[in-house]
Amino acid sequence: MARDAVAEIKGRLDIVDVVGGYVTLQRAGRQHRALCPFHSEKTPSFNVSQERQAWYCFGCQEGGDMFTFVEKVEHTEFRQALELLAEKAGVELEAQAQSPARRGAAQRRKRTLELNSRAGAFFQHVLWSSPAGRDGRDLLAARAVDESAARRFGVGFAPAGGAGEDALSRYLAGRAAATVDEIVEAGLGHHARGGRLRDRFRHRLVFPIREERGEVIAFGARALGDDVPKYLNSPETAVYHKGSALFGIDLARTAMHERRVAVIVEGYFDVMAAHLAGLANTVASSGTALSREQAKVLTRHADTVVLCFDADEAGRAAASRAVDVVAAEGLPARICILPEDVKDPDELVRRDPAAFTVAVNEAPPEWQVLLDRALGGDEGGSIDARRVAAERAVAVLARIPEASAREMYVQQAAGRLRLTAATLASDVAAALHAVAAGRPLRVSVAPPAVAAAADATAETSAPSVAPAAWDGYLATLCVHRPEIASRLSTDFGLDVAAIQSPMARRMIELARATPPGQRFPLTSLPAAERDFAAGLLLRTVPELLPESRLADLDTAIADCVRLVAEAQRITEISDLSRRMASAKERGDTGEVGRLAARLRQLATESPRLRRSAGTG
Repeated sequence: MARDAVAEIKGRLDIVDVVGGYVTLQRAGRQHRALCPFHSEKTPSFNVSQERQAWYCFGCQEGGDMFTFVEKVEHTEFRQALELLAEKAGVELEAQAQSPARRGAAQRRKRTLELNSRAGAFFQHVLWSSPAGRDGRDLLAARAVDESAARRFGVGFAPAGGAGEDALSRYLAGRAAATVDEIVEAGLGHHARGGRLRDRFRHRLVFPIREERGEVIAFGARALGDDVPKYLNSPETAVYHKGSALFGIDLARTAMHERRVAVIVEGYFDVMAAHLAGLANTVASSGTALSREQAKVLTRHADTVVLCFDADEAGRAAASRAVDVVAAEGLPARICILPEDVKDPDELVRRDPAAFTVAVNEAPPEWQVLLDRALGGDEGGSIDARRVAAERAVAVLARIPEASAREMYVQQAAGRLRLTAATLASDVAAALHAVAAGRPLRVSVAPPAVAAAADATAETSAPSVAPAAWDGYLATLCVHRPEIASRLSTDFGLDVAAIQSPMARRMIELARATPPGQRFPLTSLPAAERDFAAGLLLRTVPELLPESRLADLDTAIADCVRLVAEAQRITEISDLSRRMASAKERGDTGEVGRLAARLRQLATESPRLRRSAGTG
């Protein structure tokens, strides 16, 4: 029996998932690599072969399969490792081989899977064989999903449930002798007022969420009409963990293996539409943002992912976040660009299936898409526009994990911004240092041109890189005490346009517009500005404490205003230097002379900048 159980467990589990639960694995070609958990090392020598379902450490010179790994890492014997992996795989062992607790967990898992299977059959019967399923059939027809496709995905319909709203619960109690507790534990019902049992899904189109072998582990249900929420999923149960489930994985895994590409969409209808268009390697993240656990599942089947999310701003933001998730698992990604007049993949397939296939097959690399969005149309604009574009570009470039790829995109971005690659690389290095120090980048994928075009509704983007200390300090003062904003210009001569951080500059402008005696208008701001301002409000400013002296505040402001002016001069010097190099290449000696004169003037105004302004 133990030998049969080992074979069954190995058939259900992947060694990458097992080992990945203990160490952080990174893809290295066809294998995965990590720092060895069994000895101290700085360079990874621990390797896991998914193809061979084996591990080996070149440092320890030890290796084995998933069982030997668990034995070693858990410091246990084979039998305990067998029980641990059997529970993970859902394999039932002989009673004497299990502890009472593990035996109970396995029985609950088996019972939940049984009730899910029966519930799925019930929902399908209602959809196709009952008058109560007519609304569901009408919705499928409206979305151009035929019966054969719907049956392939196991789509069903949850009826309203009658006066007691418990049609499914009564069915499970009668046909499967299910108790109230079992139905609730399976996530198929819940206790309503008065303690009565009520079906979780009522008057909804139901999509079974299946694991790779096809067993139903949960359900996702779409409301009809204006009912809320629009989508309702099963709760976490003994068999369902939403962060690791992928809708359609059972039907997509063969195609993913063959093509070594996984297409990820957002919705259930998107998955079915993609399969209808011939892209059977498509899955969805089951109503949640793509997670590391889901990405790990995809690494077993694919070498590349194509992110094909909705065409709105929320979809673009979700794709941007997903890029980081799959990159952390060593998976390169491409981002599918849908036509501007299309809302989602389902709509495009219904209009033109071939166009969707082309969009997926021609999806550009992830970092190219994000960099293009960050730069917008500002790379050839004014100095201020290019500076803002450079900030957004740096935020994207700092997210690229591979040094070689990052360098190539740095070179491309620098050329488009008319900067030297070394200059932009320096800013990226500073951003990476900030992240390492615990100051995460906040990325904006929408360039100012997009925000300006939708000024009435668009939200101002958060800064992609933390503002300079002096910019941040002045903005913090203004958020705490808006009346200080007018003094910055009148008493200290601040040129607000010289503030290099767009968000810090925005805070100062908002403070200047705040009526006397009123607080900073936090609640009326768009989300990105509100988040930034709230962060500033949480900062402690020693110069604003009751025991501080006014002179201390004035000194701090004067120092920051001086640093703002010097930072502006540095920016101007950098631009003048590039223009002078270009003039030299053209042989325009007159222009070279004029630019050199301006450089010397700037150096004179600020002795600290003389080295930067050297003209050779």
